[in-house]
Amino acid sequence: MSRTANLLGALSLVAADRVRDATGAEPTWSAALVTLQTMTDGGSIDELRRVLGLSHSGGVRVVKALSRAELVELRRDPDDGRAVQVWLTKDGRAAATRIRAARLEALDTLLDGLDPARRAQLDELLARALSAATVGRDDARHICRICDPGVCGHPERCPVTRAADDAEALAATRSS
Repeated sequence: MSRTANLLGALSLVAADRVRDATGAEPTWSAALVTLQTMTDGGSIDELRRVLGLSHSGGVRVVKALSRAELVELRRDPDDGRAVQVWLTKDGRAAATRIRAARLEALDTLLDGLDPARRAQLDELLARALSAATVGRDDARHICRICDPGVCGHPERCPVTRAADDAEALAATRSS
């Protein structure tokens, strides 16, 4: 294992701990609320659980807990009476907005020791690493499940979205 990988692993744990402390929410709840706000509001439990990387039963448990907390509302899908749509409530939207802001603030403080040139360099390196980690649209949605799309310049400047778009274009070229 390289020193860089080991340092990245340690930093990722520090980042996760700070985000959890700053948001005051269980990580899966945070990810579910932000995902609903930025990607899947009104989507199915299955769509949400795929973005979150949960099993079907795990997705149902999270949605039921969020519903009991009155952060989401469940509605029958008008096109498929068997399916359920998951919608954020007013309180759920407010919580998601607070979580996104708290996450960014907590992560930004990790970079306080870097001057602007080093931050720009790190930005470029992180963008490259995220691009390389993105194989397709499902990866992109999973990677960005708690991101603030406006901050990274989604979709034009987001390295994850661009990598997913490139992967789709390459797949289309190969299939034709």
